[in-house]
Amino acid sequence: MNDLNRRRFLATSAAAPMALAATVVPASAAIGDVTLQAALEGRQSVRRFGSAPVAQDALLRLLWAANGVNRPDSGGQTAPSWRSGHDTVIYLATAEGLFRHAHETNTLDKVSDTDIRAISSDSAFVSRAPALLIYVSDGEKLRAAAEGADDQALAVGAHVNAAVAAQNVYLACVAEALGTCLIGGAANRQAIAEALELPSNSIVTYIQPIGAPR
Repeated sequence: MNDLNRRRFLATSAAAPMALAATVVPASAAIGDVTLQAALEGRQSVRRFGSAPVAQDALLRLLWAANGVNRPDSGGQTAPSWRSGHDTVIYLATAEGLFRHAHETNTLDKVSDTDIRAISSDSAFVSRAPALLIYVSDGEKLRAAAEGADDQALAVGAHVNAAVAAQNVYLACVAEALGTCLIGGAANRQAIAEALELPSNSIVTYIQPIGAPR
């Protein structure tokens, strides 16, 4: 870690305590000196995870990479979105419960104390992963942005938007020495939607388990 990165890391740590209610401003030093090329070379799908919880500050950096605000003056986000819909909402499921990511402040709001990892997929490795990201498309928001689009176009747009955010998570996981994979067909979408009490016009697009690879 060079001196400039070390100063940025110390300044960020002092300004933003690592707590679920705290805003975390991502610092390049917090994810080391991994170049974009190295992150792309290291990107892979991992399905075997250690049992240790993922550090809270690391989770917030991953969430910022997926769906954070990188241009505060305009509200621009880290991932592009079809028709500028920005319909993707990310939930986090852990042993401590269920949380909703507030992308504007990069914070986590607790939704419930229920751990829904086990019902999220029939694949056993999903329930064993220390953290699980759940991607949800706010259908009302997307439909308003893509006025006139038919249902098929909206469904494609919702999945593309979530997939772009998930790719950012893949690259950030390389920098954080974590593993992940993106799951679509093996996700129990109906069970997740019921657990989240989603409105009928919102859909679960993907789930993404995260943990230290083994």
